[in-house]
Amino acid sequence: MYTLLTICCFMGFFHQYNTSAKARFSGAGHYEKWLRANPAKARWTGLLLMLVSLLVLVLKDGWMLGFFTFILLLMAGACYVIALAPLGYIKLKHILLLAVFSLLIELIILK
Repeated sequence: MYTLLTICCFMGFFHQYNTSAKARFSGAGHYEKWLRANPAKARWTGLLLMLVSLLVLVLKDGWMLGFFTFILLLMAGACYVIALAPLGYIKLKHILLLAVFSLLIELIILK
């Protein structure tokens, strides 16, 4: 559950980052090119992803803990995206591999 919410929050910030006019972009994959070509859709989907993450965290953990967790996830995601995206280290296959691994670990711990 938390893995999916973390991925939603990170991807929402990644959408917002790719629509920024001030960000420096290096080589881009197909997904990043689509985000830059469709900034309105990317902004709305990024906002929607972050709001879904916030809403589920608030419903699951309560008002203050959910909001605080969302702020921490947003700060961590912003640090990673701003540091690694210009270098070209963020690839979709790496994100998916990390998400699947985290989800498996989360499911093993919860059983």
